[in-house]
Amino acid sequence: MTLAYPAMLLLILPVLLWLFVQYGRSAGQVRFSITRGFLSLPRSPRWHLRNLPLVIHAIALLLLVIAAARPQVGRTTTERKSEGLDIVLAVDTSGSMRALDLKLNGNRYDRLTVVKNVIKEFIEKRVDDRIGMVVFGSEAFTQAPLTLDHEVLFRFLGDLEIEMAGPATAIGDGLVTATKRLKDLKSKSKVVILLTDGENTAGNVSPDAAAQAAATLGVKVYTIGVGSNGLAPMPVRTLFGTTTQNVEVRIDEKVLQAIADKTGGKSFLASNTEALRKVYATIDKLEKTEVEVREYVDYKEAGYLFMWPALFLMLFDLLMGLTRLRRIP
Repeated sequence: MTLAYPAMLLLILPVLLWLFVQYGRSAGQVRFSITRGFLSLPRSPRWHLRNLPLVIHAIALLLLVIAAARPQVGRTTTERKSEGLDIVLAVDTSGSMRALDLKLNGNRYDRLTVVKNVIKEFIEKRVDDRIGMVVFGSEAFTQAPLTLDHEVLFRFLGDLEIEMAGPATAIGDGLVTATKRLKDLKSKSKVVILLTDGENTAGNVSPDAAAQAAATLGVKVYTIGVGSNGLAPMPVRTLFGTTTQNVEVRIDEKVLQAIADKTGGKSFLASNTEALRKVYATIDKLEKTEVEVREYVDYKEAGYLFMWPALFLMLFDLLMGLTRLRRIP
């Protein structure tokens, strides 16, 4: 609750002073106590009862003063106007994503599990952006269309599995599929974030041709090479069960850099989980969404909450004047 005219509350002091003076006059005598430091007035029940109208007058006046200050109750309405970005996350789900060279909360997990966790954190920060998802392995397909409903997107993200698009790595096909999701949109900014842990070993479209198509359509591509570039621990099935062996996995840094350069984006390498988080945090800062926030406050007058009790007290005092209370000696 706010007051339109808070200075009106200064009138409370004269009202209190008037009440005190009236009490003193009604007492017939005013005694000052040096030890107590206040005016000592009679305390008999009959005397207080006789002066009840004074108290009612004072309370009514105080309520009227508060009403004159125009108390108001405000309801705030927030309006968000944003020019969000359109972002497609292209995620490698090839067989090499089984490598156990990344950690999460101190424990080793396969690359895809860690990537899903970090991507979720990234999505949570982009509340005003439409985000879609493409997965690629030996082939590429759309896992989730562009959407502002990020809860739905989280469910699609949780469904990602290693080799769901085949065991190989078709970087070019993944990029082309992601670009197709953006080509017909009239967005201020179109972005693809392509994450892979290997080299282009499959697909119908070369990474270079895919990058050229993205650049022509005004799509900016950020590339991320994740995991160890070289030997990485990999679970391998044997006759005696599953064991972990070091397997060579190569990230084609030159191809990823070329894609980023051709489309106006940037290329990153992330050999551990913390580095991967920093990469997505960097992209989050580079691709800012313009958000305009306006607040509107709708005030409603609340003076009647004090006005009506004041009028009631005045009416009550008037009725008391017709009773024996006024004639108490």
